[in-house]
Amino acid sequence: MENEKKKLNNLILEALKLKGMNLEKLSQLTGVSEHSLALLLEEQFDKLPPAPYVRGYLLKIAEVLNLDGRELWREYLKNNEEIRRSGKEDILPLNRFAIPKLNKKIVAISGAVILFVALVIFRLPAFFGQPELEISNIDENPTIVREATFAVRGIMNPTDELMINGEVIYPQKDGNFEKNILLQPGFNNVVFQIKKLLGRVYMVEKQIFYQTKEKNETQ
Repeated sequence: MENEKKKLNNLILEALKLKGMNLEKLSQLTGVSEHSLALLLEEQFDKLPPAPYVRGYLLKIAEVLNLDGRELWREYLKNNEEIRRSGKEDILPLNRFAIPKLNKKIVAISGAVILFVALVIFRLPAFFGQPELEISNIDENPTIVREATFAVRGIMNPTDELMINGEVIYPQKDGNFEKNILLQPGFNNVVFQIKKLLGRVYMVEKQIFYQTKEKNETQ
């Protein structure tokens, strides 16, 4: 039984003797450290690296010493019960410098979140910016009219909210709006209040001067 356990040891030692090598020279030629080679020859298998590394060592040793690498590996397995019981889980340790594989689901979710945030940032002015309002038939100076009913016309963003003198105005799809207001003789204030969906209210005030017929005739 003792001879069987020493078979791997004997194979390597006999080949070293035939080649006239020592452990230092074998280490230089194989790239395997002297310490690992010594552990192999002393059969201190529990102190060696994981099995895939040891298999690589044995194949390099076999190449330098003109031995059968598969035979050395079989002998190693005979003397190592833990290796025989291992199987698919006997893999190389992970390379800590390797870039980890990305989870496709996480990547997809992250991409969707980034896209959503970018879209929200892009659309912020549409929700919070200053609304646009163009009143087409009231001048900056008081507008003088001679009819008691006046149709206020203008254009706005149809998604904004507009009130004229406290009454909600519903524009057409293209943003055009019209509102008839009843005037009192003299100066009339027309107050426009407009806001975006989540923005603050902006107020514009215009004046219309209603000149009655009686006053015209007097003049």
